[in-house]
Amino acid sequence: MSLNNVESLFAASLQEADLSEKQKAVLRASLTLFADKGYDRTSTADIARLAGVSEGTVYKKFKTKREIFEAITAPFVDQVLPTAAGEFFQEIAGTAFPDFRGLLTFAVHDRIVFGLTNRRELKIFVQEIVSDPKMFSMLAARASRLFTQGLAPLFKQFQDTGELVRWDAVRIGRYIISTVLAYVLPSVITGTASMDAEQATQEIVAFLMKGLHP
Repeated sequence: MSLNNVESLFAASLQEADLSEKQKAVLRASLTLFADKGYDRTSTADIARLAGVSEGTVYKKFKTKREIFEAITAPFVDQVLPTAAGEFFQEIAGTAFPDFRGLLTFAVHDRIVFGLTNRRELKIFVQEIVSDPKMFSMLAARASRLFTQGLAPLFKQFQDTGELVRWDAVRIGRYIISTVLAYVLPSVITGTASMDAEQATQEIVAFLMKGLHP
């Protein structure tokens, strides 16, 4: 099962960035603090302290806290989330599913566990999306594109066997993603993992099978 750790993927993405070690430490510390305390309650002094640098060092590269946030979101959108999605699709491609319900159950459960496992880091972006419609549109389009590109061949396979409605892959992807998010987002926003992933998977799959069956 793909249980990508977002924080580890973010740290790996920084290795390719044109930044000094101190600047990378600032971004790693910022991600941790934004996840733990929230963006608004985190100060640059907090960031400098956790990164082990002076506050002046923080401002040398990042003029405002907003610039720090943007420096974090860029690799998330361009590298971290696509990498996590790519590993997810590789695992699906290497698995033989007996029917569409089997594929759907695997995919839904995997993404629920991914959301719960990385809820602290994902909460940062959920909060920002609420106040930034452009970011929401960008992430929604990216997620839909990645999802449908990875699963479109399998959708076609199960459409040919009469198990899946003959909608285009984007429409099917949006239907699945929106249903999963309706379950996962409350746990991400509240920062809790109280949701029963197994039960949620069963409920989501039962709902989706009714809507996606021909």
